[in-house]
Amino acid sequence: MARQDLERLIQGKDLDALVAEFRAKPTGQHSAALQRLVNHIRSESMDGKLALLCTKPHEEWRLVRMNGRAKPMTLLDGIFHNLNDAEWAIFKLRMKRHFDIDLAD
Repeated sequence: MARQDLERLIQGKDLDALVAEFRAKPTGQHSAALQRLVNHIRSESMDGKLALLCTKPHEEWRLVRMNGRAKPMTLLDGIFHNLNDAEWAIFKLRMKRHFDIDLAD
């Protein structure tokens, strides 16, 4: 997706501010511009989609790549014991994948 498509999604809002908003609160309610961005980067087809898999309820999450419906997931590097850290990691991967933007911690 081109940079102009990103601009259309965030509608003139400052990308750095939206990233900071997500970093501060990865789950829950977001501003309208951030929610449009999050909805977009989460709405891929199942084949190749990046996701989080809870491996121990409320304790552990893994990064995975979906391989299509009814096909096994591929486990990726990344085990998290904090949901916010897991959400931040996948947000960064999705931003790179969709917009070729590298986000720093």
